[in-house]
Amino acid sequence: MPLRDSGWRQGNILTDEDALALGLYAVTGAHKKLIVISHDCDLAHQDEEQLELIAADIVARADPMFAKARHPRRLHLTLTNQSCIELRHSERMAVPRLRFDNLQQPDMNHVISEDEKRVLKQWLAARYGRPAFPNALEQRLRIKHGKRDVIGHIETIVKTSSDKLVGLFFDLGKERGMELPDDAPYFLSISVVYDAIDGGPVARGAAERTATDLSRLFHAAYGAPDVATQIALDRCTAVADTQFTLSDLRRVDQWRLEHISLREDPPGDFLAAGATPV
Repeated sequence: MPLRDSGWRQGNILTDEDALALGLYAVTGAHKKLIVISHDCDLAHQDEEQLELIAADIVARADPMFAKARHPRRLHLTLTNQSCIELRHSERMAVPRLRFDNLQQPDMNHVISEDEKRVLKQWLAARYGRPAFPNALEQRLRIKHGKRDVIGHIETIVKTSSDKLVGLFFDLGKERGMELPDDAPYFLSISVVYDAIDGGPVARGAAERTATDLSRLFHAAYGAPDVATQIALDRCTAVADTQFTLSDLRRVDQWRLEHISLREDPPGDFLAAGATPV
């Protein structure tokens, strides 16, 4: 049956029997699921000789740090049956489209909702589309503040409210993408964007606390904006996603919880995002 008419779409999950028939499982019940990640148009186009899948591990519960495309290498999705899966870019694979001809319909017991499917699309796109921050900025964010570097402190602050936040967005102004000399500080503004519709006042409160904690961290680590020599935090505010405009998005870059583009952790995993890698 041509894939255009077969009902297969991006985000569909294969049954264990089909995964076994494709030779991608040694046995059924392997605590893994195979997800179609080729775009719908590519699934329908006969010139696409290879279709892309990704293997996902079934996990006990979703970790907010890996949900909502916050992490560029790992993604946790909650299925409509409330089971949870973990995806890693290193588990992507290509399968000849001809091998799909005799497959059954998608697994209707394991379904990705439309909301989670949008997250999946964002996570896939972020692999190539997320920003790479200037090396000089990343080095300055690695300085020690107490027993940990600043990045570690940022991740601890964000972790407490990550399920309420859309993301952190860094505005470097005219220094965006520039490698500054040691004696020139980066002037930084941070928008802590929260989900105003689903999160409401609770999310707003979490974002405001996060913004306050980040401001304290940057001022303690680098000094007040008028004296800072490495990173001068001009502004850090909570912003509702309903007020965050396309113009804002064109000016800023999303900071992802595991963002540094030239560091692998764990070794051998996908080279990084949002992000987004994004």
